[in-house]
Amino acid sequence: MIPNDWLDLTLDVVFSPGLWLSVLLAVIYSLLFSTWRWAGWGQLGRDVLAGLLGFAAGQLIGTLVGFDWGRIGQVQLLFGTAGAVTLLAVGRALWRTG
Repeated sequence: MIPNDWLDLTLDVVFSPGLWLSVLLAVIYSLLFSTWRWAGWGQLGRDVLAGLLGFAAGQLIGTLVGFDWGRIGQVQLLFGTAGAVTLLAVGRALWRTG
């Protein structure tokens, strides 16, 4: 049986609105980028992964820096978007197909 403290912490993370908003935005950015620079279904998965990792990195940097402008709740919209766009471009340059 999982101790109540661990279960409560896990449920807090899983049901965090900020987490799901971040995931939703990262996937939307990835799909838009992939649609714009279409390179096949294999690249779509890589773009989504790059968008998620980039948004997470931007979120982390924005939180560590303490930048409050462009935030929605706990989500660092400005830094997350910049991180996603940057990693999408770098990922596409590294993972060229065809």
